[in-house]
Amino acid sequence: MSHRRRLAPILLLALAGLGPAAWGPALLAAPPKAAPKATAPKVVADPERVLQKARAAYVNLAGKGFNRYRFVATPDWAAMLAEQAKTNPEGYRAALDLFAKVRFDVLVGPQGDAQVSHNTVDSPNPQTTAGLNQVYSGMEQTLTGFFQTWAPFMVNTPFPPAGTSARLADAGSHYLVDWEETGDVKVHLQMDRTFTITEMKVKSPAFDSTIRPAFERQPGGLVLAGYDAEYLSTASSLRLKVQIKNKAIQDLPLPVALDLSVWMGEGARQQILMTFSGMTLEKK
Repeated sequence: MSHRRRLAPILLLALAGLGPAAWGPALLAAPPKAAPKATAPKVVADPERVLQKARAAYVNLAGKGFNRYRFVATPDWAAMLAEQAKTNPEGYRAALDLFAKVRFDVLVGPQGDAQVSHNTVDSPNPQTTAGLNQVYSGMEQTLTGFFQTWAPFMVNTPFPPAGTSARLADAGSHYLVDWEETGDVKVHLQMDRTFTITEMKVKSPAFDSTIRPAFERQPGGLVLAGYDAEYLSTASSLRLKVQIKNKAIQDLPLPVALDLSVWMGEGARQQILMTFSGMTLEKK
Protein backbone atom coordinates (compact mmCIF):
# COMPACT_ATOMS: atom_id res chain seq x y z
CA MET A 1 0.00 0.00 0.00
CA SER A 2 1.59 3.27 -1.11
CA HIS A 3 1.89 6.36 1.06
CA ARG A 4 -0.05 8.30 -1.58
CA ARG A 5 -3.11 6.14 -0.96
CA ARG A 6 -2.73 5.61 2.78
CA LEU A 7 -2.32 9.34 3.50
CA ALA A 8 -5.32 10.24 1.36
CA PRO A 9 -7.45 13.11 2.71
CA ILE A 10 -10.37 12.43 5.01
CA LEU A 11 -13.46 14.04 3.47
CA LEU A 12 -16.10 15.77 5.55
CA LEU A 13 -19.63 14.59 6.21
CA ALA A 14 -22.07 16.71 4.19
CA LEU A 15 -24.96 17.52 6.52
CA ALA A 16 -26.25 20.74 5.03
CA GLY A 17 -28.73 18.98 2.78
CA LEU A 18 -30.68 17.69 5.78
CA GLY A 19 -31.98 21.19 6.49
CA PRO A 20 -32.85 21.13 9.98
CA ALA A 21 -2.28 35.62 35.42
CA ALA A 22 -0.32 38.99 35.28
CA TRP A 23 3.00 39.47 33.54
CA GLY A 24 5.95 40.53 35.73
CA PRO A 25 8.13 43.49 34.77
CA ALA A 26 10.06 42.66 31.63
CA LEU A 27 13.23 44.29 32.96
CA LEU A 28 13.40 41.73 35.79
CA ALA A 29 13.20 38.75 33.48
CA ALA A 30 16.32 36.79 32.75
CA PRO A 31 17.71 37.41 29.27
CA PRO A 32 16.66 34.73 26.80
CA LYS A 33 19.18 32.03 26.13
CA ALA A 34 20.50 31.75 22.62
CA ALA A 35 19.04 28.81 20.76
CA PRO A 36 21.54 25.98 20.30
CA LYS A 37 23.07 25.83 16.86
CA ALA A 38 21.47 23.26 14.66
CA THR A 39 23.63 20.29 13.84
CA ALA A 40 24.20 19.86 10.14
CA PRO A 41 22.65 16.52 9.14
CA LYS A 42 25.17 13.78 8.44
CA VAL A 43 24.27 11.03 6.01
CA VAL A 44 24.26 7.61 7.68
CA ALA A 45 26.21 5.09 5.65
CA ASP A 46 24.10 2.13 6.80
CA PRO A 47 20.49 3.40 7.05
CA GLU A 48 19.03 -0.11 7.41
CA ARG A 49 20.70 -0.55 10.80
CA VAL A 50 18.75 2.46 12.14
CA LEU A 51 15.54 1.63 10.27
CA GLN A 52 15.45 -1.87 11.77
CA LYS A 53 15.36 -0.34 15.25
CA ALA A 54 12.76 2.20 14.12
CA ARG A 55 10.42 -0.47 12.76
CA ALA A 56 10.73 -2.44 16.01
CA ALA A 57 9.64 0.60 18.05
CA TYR A 58 6.06 0.47 16.69
CA VAL A 59 3.25 -1.88 17.68
CA ASN A 60 3.00 -3.59 14.24
CA LEU A 61 -0.41 -5.27 14.56
CA ALA A 62 0.21 -7.54 11.57
CA GLY A 63 3.19 -9.04 13.35
CA LYS A 64 0.98 -9.69 16.40
CA GLY A 65 -1.63 -11.63 14.46
CA PHE A 66 -4.10 -8.92 13.38
CA ASN A 67 -6.37 -10.10 10.58
CA ARG A 68 -9.82 -8.48 10.66
CA TYR A 69 -11.60 -5.98 12.89
CA ARG A 70 -15.37 -5.45 12.77
CA PHE A 71 -17.49 -2.83 14.53
CA VAL A 72 -20.47 -0.51 14.26
CA ALA A 73 -19.57 3.19 13.92
CA THR A 74 -22.06 5.54 15.59
CA PRO A 75 -21.69 9.29 15.03
CA ASP A 76 -22.65 11.67 17.84
CA TRP A 77 -25.36 13.35 15.80
CA ALA A 78 -26.53 15.55 18.70
CA ALA A 79 -23.08 17.12 19.06
CA MET A 80 -22.60 17.48 15.32
CA LEU A 81 -25.97 19.20 14.84
CA ALA A 82 -25.71 21.39 17.95
CA GLU A 83 -25.87 24.66 15.97
CA GLN A 84 -28.97 23.50 14.13
CA ALA A 85 -30.60 22.75 17.48
CA LYS A 86 -30.35 26.46 18.29
CA THR A 87 -31.73 27.77 15.00
CA ASN A 88 -34.18 25.04 13.97
CA PRO A 89 -35.23 22.90 16.95
CA GLU A 90 -37.97 21.13 15.03
CA GLY A 91 -35.68 20.21 12.16
CA TYR A 92 -33.01 19.15 14.66
CA ARG A 93 -35.35 16.70 16.38
CA ALA A 94 -36.51 15.33 13.04
CA ALA A 95 -32.91 14.82 11.92
CA LEU A 96 -32.01 13.02 15.16
CA ASP A 97 -35.00 10.69 14.77
CA LEU A 98 -33.92 9.91 11.21
CA PHE A 99 -30.22 9.43 11.98
CA ALA A 100 -30.99 7.13 14.91
CA LYS A 101 -32.12 4.57 12.32
CA VAL A 102 -28.85 4.66 10.34
CA ARG A 103 -26.28 1.94 11.01
CA PHE A 104 -22.72 1.90 9.67
CA ASP A 105 -20.93 -1.46 9.72
CA VAL A 106 -17.16 -1.39 9.25
CA LEU A 107 -14.74 -4.17 8.38
CA VAL A 108 -11.03 -3.38 8.62
CA GLY A 109 -9.01 -5.90 6.64
CA PRO A 110 -5.53 -7.41 7.08
CA GLN A 111 -3.79 -4.39 5.51
CA GLY A 112 -5.84 -1.85 7.50
CA ASP A 113 -8.20 -1.01 4.66
CA ALA A 114 -11.78 -0.26 5.75
CA GLN A 115 -14.98 -1.37 4.04
CA VAL A 116 -18.08 0.54 5.15
CA SER A 117 -21.66 -0.61 4.61
CA HIS A 118 -24.95 0.86 5.79
CA ASN A 119 -28.66 0.23 5.84
CA THR A 120 -31.07 2.39 3.84
CA VAL A 121 -33.51 4.55 5.81
CA ASP A 122 -36.94 5.49 4.45
CA SER A 123 -37.22 9.24 4.02
CA PRO A 124 -40.26 11.50 3.67
CA ASN A 125 -39.20 13.44 0.56
CA PRO A 126 -36.55 13.65 -2.21
CA GLN A 127 -34.65 16.44 -0.43
CA THR A 128 -34.18 14.30 2.67
CA THR A 129 -33.19 11.33 0.50
CA ALA A 130 -30.49 13.44 -1.16
CA GLY A 131 -29.25 14.57 2.26
CA LEU A 132 -29.10 11.00 3.54
CA ASN A 133 -27.10 9.97 0.48
CA GLN A 134 -24.61 12.71 1.32
CA VAL A 135 -24.34 11.38 4.87
CA TYR A 136 -23.83 7.79 3.69
CA SER A 137 -21.09 8.90 1.30
CA GLY A 138 -19.48 11.27 3.80
CA MET A 139 -19.29 8.67 6.56
CA GLU A 140 -17.77 6.12 4.18
CA GLN A 141 -15.14 8.62 3.03
CA THR A 142 -14.39 9.70 6.59
CA LEU A 143 -13.86 6.15 7.87
CA THR A 144 -11.94 4.84 4.86
CA GLY A 145 -9.75 7.96 4.86
CA PHE A 146 -9.01 7.62 8.58
CA PHE A 147 -7.96 3.98 8.30
CA GLN A 148 -5.78 4.75 5.26
CA THR A 149 -3.80 7.09 7.51
CA TRP A 150 -4.00 4.79 10.56
CA ALA A 151 -2.79 1.64 8.78
CA PRO A 152 0.87 2.49 8.06
CA PHE A 153 1.48 3.53 11.67
CA MET A 154 -0.36 0.61 13.25
CA VAL A 155 -0.76 -2.44 11.01
CA ASN A 156 2.66 -2.70 9.38
CA THR A 157 5.33 -0.01 9.43
CA PRO A 158 5.48 3.66 8.41
CA PHE A 159 9.09 3.16 7.30
CA PRO A 160 10.29 1.96 3.90
CA PRO A 161 10.51 -1.83 3.54
CA ALA A 162 13.89 -3.47 3.94
CA GLY A 163 15.79 -3.27 0.66
CA THR A 164 14.32 0.11 -0.32
CA SER A 165 16.84 2.68 -1.44
CA ALA A 166 16.39 5.18 1.40
CA ARG A 167 18.53 8.12 2.51
CA LEU A 168 18.90 8.61 6.26
CA ALA A 169 20.63 11.57 7.88
CA ASP A 170 21.52 12.13 11.54
CA ALA A 171 20.74 15.73 12.59
CA GLY A 172 21.78 15.28 16.21
CA SER A 173 18.41 15.61 17.97
CA HIS A 174 16.55 13.76 15.23
CA TYR A 175 16.81 11.67 12.09
CA LEU A 176 15.66 12.54 8.57
CA VAL A 177 14.55 9.78 6.21
CA ASP A 178 13.81 10.18 2.48
CA TRP A 179 12.71 7.64 -0.10
CA GLU A 180 10.59 7.32 -3.24
CA GLU A 181 7.64 5.09 -4.06
CA THR A 182 5.99 4.12 -7.32
CA GLY A 183 3.90 6.75 -9.07
CA ASP A 184 6.39 9.60 -8.58
CA VAL A 185 5.71 9.72 -4.84
CA LYS A 186 8.38 11.22 -2.56
CA VAL A 187 8.28 10.64 1.21
CA HIS A 188 10.17 12.68 3.81
CA LEU A 189 10.02 11.62 7.45
CA GLN A 190 11.43 13.13 10.64
CA MET A 191 11.79 11.15 13.89
CA ASP A 192 13.45 11.78 17.24
CA ARG A 193 16.18 9.70 18.85
CA THR A 194 13.60 7.25 20.24
CA PHE A 195 12.35 6.67 16.65
CA THR A 196 9.07 8.48 17.35
CA ILE A 197 7.89 10.09 14.11
CA THR A 198 7.20 13.81 14.53
CA GLU A 199 6.40 14.66 10.92
CA MET A 200 5.83 12.91 7.61
CA LYS A 201 5.51 14.66 4.24
CA VAL A 202 4.31 13.01 1.06
CA LYS A 203 4.57 14.71 -2.34
CA SER A 204 2.66 13.19 -5.23
CA PRO A 205 1.23 14.37 -8.56
CA ALA A 206 -2.28 14.43 -7.05
CA PHE A 207 -1.64 16.30 -3.79
CA ASP A 208 0.91 17.10 -1.11
CA SER A 209 0.27 16.05 2.48
CA THR A 210 1.88 16.71 5.84
CA ILE A 211 1.01 14.71 8.94
CA ARG A 212 2.25 15.22 12.49
CA PRO A 213 1.34 12.12 14.50
CA ALA A 214 1.08 11.71 18.27
CA PHE A 215 1.70 8.37 19.98
CA GLU A 216 1.08 6.53 23.23
CA ARG A 217 4.06 4.53 24.41
CA GLN A 218 2.73 1.10 25.39
CA PRO A 219 4.57 -2.13 26.32
CA GLY A 220 3.99 -3.52 22.82
CA GLY A 221 5.31 -0.43 21.04
CA LEU A 222 4.21 3.03 19.91
CA VAL A 223 0.44 3.32 19.35
CA LEU A 224 -1.12 6.09 17.25
CA ALA A 225 -3.16 8.41 19.50
CA GLY A 226 -3.95 11.18 17.02
CA TYR A 227 -2.52 13.48 14.38
CA ASP A 228 -2.67 16.89 12.74
CA ALA A 229 -2.59 16.92 8.96
CA GLU A 230 -2.76 19.22 5.96
CA TYR A 231 -3.58 18.25 2.39
CA LEU A 232 -3.04 20.57 -0.57
CA SER A 233 -3.92 20.06 -4.21
CA THR A 234 -4.32 22.48 -7.11
CA ALA A 235 -8.06 22.52 -6.49
CA SER A 236 -8.48 22.52 -2.72
CA SER A 237 -6.91 22.46 0.72
CA LEU A 238 -7.94 20.62 3.85
CA ARG A 239 -6.66 20.64 7.42
CA LEU A 240 -7.69 18.28 10.17
CA LYS A 241 -6.98 17.27 13.74
CA VAL A 242 -7.79 13.75 14.88
CA GLN A 243 -7.86 12.35 18.39
CA ILE A 244 -8.08 8.57 18.84
CA LYS A 245 -9.27 6.61 21.85
CA ASN A 246 -7.70 3.15 21.87
CA LYS A 247 -8.68 0.01 23.75
CA ALA A 248 -7.02 -3.38 24.05
CA ILE A 249 -9.04 -6.08 22.29
CA GLN A 250 -7.48 -9.53 22.64
CA ASP A 251 -4.32 -7.68 23.76
CA LEU A 252 -4.17 -5.57 20.56
CA PRO A 253 -4.68 -1.78 20.80
CA LEU A 254 -7.47 -0.73 18.44
CA PRO A 255 -9.46 2.50 18.00
CA VAL A 256 -12.84 2.65 19.74
CA ALA A 257 -13.68 6.36 19.35
CA LEU A 258 -12.68 9.28 17.10
CA ASP A 259 -12.82 13.05 17.46
CA LEU A 260 -12.13 14.72 14.10
CA SER A 261 -11.99 18.46 13.48
CA VAL A 262 -11.95 19.49 9.82
CA TRP A 263 -11.24 22.80 8.10
CA MET A 264 -11.89 22.89 4.34
CA GLY A 265 -10.18 25.83 2.64
CA GLU A 266 -10.97 28.97 4.62
CA GLY A 267 -14.12 27.45 6.09
CA ALA A 268 -14.99 27.19 9.75
CA ARG A 269 -14.17 24.12 11.82
CA GLN A 270 -16.56 21.22 11.58
CA GLN A 271 -16.38 18.39 14.08
CA ILE A 272 -17.16 14.71 13.65
CA LEU A 273 -17.47 12.57 16.77
CA MET A 274 -18.07 8.84 16.66
CA THR A 275 -17.81 5.75 18.81
CA PHE A 276 -17.27 2.13 17.81
CA SER A 277 -19.32 -0.68 19.35
CA GLY A 278 -19.90 -4.40 18.84
CA MET A 279 -16.18 -4.81 18.24
CA THR A 280 -14.86 -8.21 17.21
CA LEU A 281 -11.28 -9.08 16.30
CA GLU A 282 -10.16 -12.00 14.16
CA LYS A 283 -6.52 -13.03 14.44
CA LYS A 284 -4.48 -15.06 11.98
